[in-house]
Amino acid sequence: MMKRFLTCMVLLSLITGTVTGQKKDIRHLVRAVVEKAVPPEFAYFHLVDSSFISRYSTAYFDPLEFKTFYKENPRFVLEAFKAANARAKKIYWGKFKIPRARINPYENIPHYEGQFSVVTLLPWSTPDTVLEAKRRNNKYPGVILKIKETWTEAQQKEAIQKERERYANSLQPEDKKYFAISSPIFSKDRRYVIIEVRTALEGWCQVYKKIKGKWVYQVTLSHWMA
Repeated sequence: MMKRFLTCMVLLSLITGTVTGQKKDIRHLVRAVVEKAVPPEFAYFHLVDSSFISRYSTAYFDPLEFKTFYKENPRFVLEAFKAANARAKKIYWGKFKIPRARINPYENIPHYEGQFSVVTLLPWSTPDTVLEAKRRNNKYPGVILKIKETWTEAQQKEAIQKERERYANSLQPEDKKYFAISSPIFSKDRRYVIIEVRTALEGWCQVYKKIKGKWVYQVTLSHWMA
């Protein structure tokens, strides 16, 4: 009985040590990814609280374009990552102590950066307190302003443009952008990893390699822009 108990304790210790080591590995990886993706002048950045599952496995990568990388890294086999990607699960970044990150659920993160902006027109009689409250609670690209019924179309367009400029200038650079990071996809030997980063307007899928205990950026497999 005692022998069985000791065996269970050893196994539990090994499992706990493995999980702790993997968490530390992911934390170091994400810090390297953030250092490359987030502008260094940002005092903070908005990060979606949970990872997403990368769609890299459905993308096409031209081997000729990455010929040098593949030649220097013969142990990197792109196809081998697909099975690992299929098993990937969401990760909650709040547990990883990521420097500068303001971590919140997607719906609570400012969504100011975008290709479009919603224009909300209110009657001129709308109280200023109501107007300011609507602007303050607006988390999506768009402007809110009051207009007079007597204004011409040209006057409305001019007022909207001025409000767009005021709106853009009122934002801190850090609040104009948010980031989302995928669950990392490791090679079997955990020497390579594929990870994807997205913002509202672009995304990139990258490979990192562990060199002397540190995750080092190697190559961008794909980069898209909205």
